[in-house]
Amino acid sequence: MDEQHLAPLSADEDSRFDGYSSSDDASVEVTSTIDECENELVRLSTYLQLESEFDNDDDQAFEWPESPPTLLSSSSSDIEELADSQQVVLSITSFNNGDAQEKSKKCKRRQWSIIEKLDAIALFDKNQSKRKTANEKGCTPAQLRNWIHNKENLLKMYKNKKGGKRKRLEGGGKKVVYADLDSRLFTWYRSRRTDPNDQSRAAPDIQRERVTLRHLEKEGRRIAKELNHSSPVSSWYLRFLKRNGLSLQRPKRQDKVPLDEVHRLANSFYMFNRRASSWSIRRGPMGAFIPEDICNMDESPLALFGDQAKRSVNDIGTSNEINGYISNKRFCTVLLTVFGKNQRMKPVVLFKGKGNIGVNEREQYSKDVHVIFTPKAVINGQSMDTYINKWLEKVHDGHPKLFIADSANSHLKPEIIQKLRKKNVVVSIIPKGCTQYLQLLDTAVFSVFKNHYQAAADEYIDCYSSRSKIKLTAKQQRILCTRLISTAWIRTQKSIDFERAFLDIGYTWVDESPVSIRTLKGFIFDPSTVTSSTFNDDENEEKEEYNAKKTT
Repeated sequence: MDEQHLAPLSADEDSRFDGYSSSDDASVEVTSTIDECENELVRLSTYLQLESEFDNDDDQAFEWPESPPTLLSSSSSDIEELADSQQVVLSITSFNNGDAQEKSKKCKRRQWSIIEKLDAIALFDKNQSKRKTANEKGCTPAQLRNWIHNKENLLKMYKNKKGGKRKRLEGGGKKVVYADLDSRLFTWYRSRRTDPNDQSRAAPDIQRERVTLRHLEKEGRRIAKELNHSSPVSSWYLRFLKRNGLSLQRPKRQDKVPLDEVHRLANSFYMFNRRASSWSIRRGPMGAFIPEDICNMDESPLALFGDQAKRSVNDIGTSNEINGYISNKRFCTVLLTVFGKNQRMKPVVLFKGKGNIGVNEREQYSKDVHVIFTPKAVINGQSMDTYINKWLEKVHDGHPKLFIADSANSHLKPEIIQKLRKKNVVVSIIPKGCTQYLQLLDTAVFSVFKNHYQAAADEYIDCYSSRSKIKLTAKQQRILCTRLISTAWIRTQKSIDFERAFLDIGYTWVDESPVSIRTLKGFIFDPSTVTSSTFNDDENEEKEEYNAKKTT
């Protein structure tokens, strides 16, 4: 059931929900002005018939507008003189219109940087002629007078950082509606992340907390409530970032592998997969494998109601360093397994504890999620062994399988690899430092899954309460988490074309043409370079697995 996360929890537990409501008001004012000069031109063109709304040639159906009294005359000579005068006016008007259009093409509006404005002021100080300076610089005398009047402000802004590239004075544009909220919210942000230009603080006093856009919106709603403001819309917070020189950035990665080394390791990884496909009877274009036989498994931390976003707020032009762990609010760990076709593995969630729970709680878990308890809610040898047993129950059919995982220690246990080999499963390890490029779950799945998880959590909060007013027991938290995971996984499967995703990242293939990986720019794997191996040769298989582990 796609909406099972909205089902009420058991009523015998203490859970309090307080109502919460908020509204956002927005107004748009539209104004328009008409130049009086344009009105005069319209009236003149109407009288002189410069534009006609009639396209037919029926002169009898056409009526000229009534002439002014001063132009009425009974003599034919006066009428001829009037016609001649109208032709002269028409020619003069058309000439002036053409001249105006030519001038409008030449004199286009443009932006002037502070350096250009100061250069024009300096030239005026030399020749003391506004018109001569304006003609030489290509500006209007009115613009030059305005620059001269604001000379002190321009000089002051020019001395600021990057001031010479600016094209507008400070204070221009639409004023901030919630100025007090803007000020207090920025003060709160600075209490979490110290100004990078502040040299007065000692190293231990520098704050580098992780502040996401969701945290910013939450604090903004709290401050707005204190100030008796209506809560701003989401776009207000994006403008807040721009006003204060902030942006959303990914946390800084440490110990990156050089790109040329990544290319070498990636080539070894894909070489191993192609060789493994020749170790058994050929079943199609992929040798011994078909898309249903290839899978990718990985785990990721998950917070119950926490922000799952990867990007956080940081000052523009500075390194986004985070104190402590990037994600330090782990409620559980979720294991996902994806196949090229026919998704057969349920999500596995690792909770912290010994597993001493009642039957009543276990019955309320989502039926589409498998629950395992570990001491620290992280995967270890025992939980990995439990997962492999579940995986074999769902997948094992006697045909060869390719099991792709990263180089985590729990994935490299010799007893686990040996168990899989006995079931005709080849373990392909993604080299260390390459998971962000080569692991499908990291490049295309986990981000979508966590977005759906966050959306499901928001739906639950909106349905029952606000997050700050929810009081759940540990039992209810685990029950709710399994339901949120189940809903997120159902929606993820509908959002992603796994067959296309496996093909794009090179896990599956349809022919022997070179493979270009979208997530790893500049890398191309050529299957023609794969050396042949002896059919079903155990020694070659052991050698390939040993080389794959050695690269990690």
